[in-house]
Amino acid sequence: MPRQQTHGTVPFSLDVSFEAKLRFGTLHDALGFKTKAETFEAILYFVSTKDKIDPHALERIERKIDRAVEKLDDLV
Repeated sequence: MPRQQTHGTVPFSLDVSFEAKLRFGTLHDALGFKTKAETFEAILYFVSTKDKIDPHALERIERKIDRAVEKLDDLV
């Protein structure tokens, strides 16, 4: 049975070592994304922006998000 393609996506395949597949699986589990495609996109985004975004700005953004989530948790 052929794989059904999701609208707005394209198929993409890689030949990787077994160890790389295991590392990706570990990252996928640790990052908590729903799909492996989401995990792959997040890794690509991180690598592509690594040297372009100020690390201190990212830390500030993360702190603000954490505070916002805490406030939302207090409302529930």
